[in-house]
Amino acid sequence: ALKSSLSFTATLLLVAASAPASAAMAGETSTAPSGTYCGQLSSAGVLSDAETHFETAADGTVVGKYVFSDQGHSVDGELAETGDDGDSSDLTRSFMWRDKYGYGQLFVTFTPDFSEFVGKWNAGGSEFLPWDGHRCHQAIS
Repeated sequence: ALKSSLSFTATLLLVAASAPASAAMAGETSTAPSGTYCGQLSSAGVLSDAETHFETAADGTVVGKYVFSDQGHSVDGELAETGDDGDSSDLTRSFMWRDKYGYGQLFVTFTPDFSEFVGKWNAGGSEFLPWDGHRCHQAIS
């Protein structure tokens, strides 16, 4: 299994290296999260499966949508970046989340390649709870 994962990684590196330089220079592709991440968030004391989608808006801020399972029901929400946290790293982002239950803060730290994130969220000053994700490898319809 190790050999196949190494060749898979090498293939990914080759694909990335052969991508046109203009694509990387055309904007936020290397310094911002994009795409859909599969993971979990803690809601009502339970870790629930969650899908979090990030993209960069026209003004350069990161926006997103998410959906998580709450006792068998899907809950949809929106994310809006609330600004730079001041640590001069594009890997740590702060967002405002909003869904049918209300709104609050989400602080997210991405890996350098933006393949996954570890986050914590709260609702108006309450304790922080986990919210994480890694790039989904398959589309969920």
